[in-house]
Amino acid sequence: MIVIILLLGCLALWPGGPGARALPSAPPETPPLAAPPAAAAPQAPAAPEVRFPYFPLPEKLSLCGEAVPLKEPSVRESLDREFVIVVWSRAQTTMWLKRAHRYFPEVERKLKSRGLPDDLKYVVLVESDLRLQARSHAGATGPWQFMGPTAQRFDLTINNDVDQRLDFGSATDAALDYLKILRRQLPSWALALAAYNCGEGRVKREMAAQRVRNYYHLALPEETERYVYRVLAAKAVCEAPAAYGFDIPPHGLYGPLDYDQAEAILTQEIMVRSLAAACGTYYKDFKDMNPWIKGDSLPPGSYVFNLPPGSADRFAKAQRFGGLEPKVETPSQLKQ
Repeated sequence: MIVIILLLGCLALWPGGPGARALPSAPPETPPLAAPPAAAAPQAPAAPEVRFPYFPLPEKLSLCGEAVPLKEPSVRESLDREFVIVVWSRAQTTMWLKRAHRYFPEVERKLKSRGLPDDLKYVVLVESDLRLQARSHAGATGPWQFMGPTAQRFDLTINNDVDQRLDFGSATDAALDYLKILRRQLPSWALALAAYNCGEGRVKREMAAQRVRNYYHLALPEETERYVYRVLAAKAVCEAPAAYGFDIPPHGLYGPLDYDQAEAILTQEIMVRSLAAACGTYYKDFKDMNPWIKGDSLPPGSYVFNLPPGSADRFAKAQRFGGLEPKVETPSQLKQ
C-alpha cells in the first residue's frame, strides 16, 4: 500500500504527468531581423542604337554630257569610293555647298559665255574646296590650283608683288581657257579633266603606250585615276544635297560677293593701307577683296582693284588729288 502511494506521488510530480503543474509556454521564437536590402546600383540608360543611313549611288550619271559606264564593276566601285567620302565628309561637303552658292554663279556665267559644259564648275570644288588661298605641297596655288609655268602660259602674273592665281576672276578665265584647249586635244571630257590634273603630255603618252582612248580603261597615276571620280561624286551630291542629308537653309549659305571695280595706274610704289583708306575700308578688308596682292605695297604699274560697293568714285578722287600714300624708304634703303 505504501509503495502504491509513493508511486502515485512520483507520477504527480513527473513533468507532463497527470498532476504536473503546467509550465508557462515559451514565447514563439522571433526570427532574426533581416538585413535591409542593399540599394541597387543605378543602371545607366541603354545607349540608343545608332544607325547610319545608306545612300546608294545614282543609277545613271554623266559628265559634261558623256555617260559614265556604271555597269562596269571597276567603274562603279571607283565611283562608290569617292561618293562615300563626299557624302560622309559632312563638315567639308557642307562647306562646299556654302561656298558654291557664292562662287558658282560667276563660274556658270563664264562657262555659258564660252559654250562650255556646266559640269566643269565642279572642277574648282575638287581642286581647292573653293578656298582662294589654297596651296598644295607641290606648289599649285589658288582656287584652280595652277602651277607657275601653266599660270604664266595663260597670262596670269606671278612676281614678288602679285600672284594672279589667287584672283578668282582671273584664275577662272585662265582655267576655262585651258580646259577648252585640253578638250580640243583629247577625245573626251573625262580625259581633258585627267590632263588638267596630271598634264596633257602624261595623258597622251599613256594613251599611246597603252593604246587606250577611254579614261575609264586607262592606267594613270593614282591621284589622276581618282580625280574624275571625285568630280563625279561632287556633282552627284551637289545637284541633290537634300537627298544625302545636306539640308542647309538659304540663310546658311554664303552670298555672292558684291564689289565695285576700279582701274588704277600707280606712278610710284603705294602702301596697301593707303589704297584701303582711299576707298573707306581697312587694310585686312582690302587684302581680302584683292588676295592677289602679296605684300604691304605695290610698285608702279596698272592694276584693277575690287573695292567696297559704292566706293569707286571716292577711290578715283583720291587718285586724282594725291590721296594715295607712297611707300617711304627706310634710311638703310636710302644708303643703297
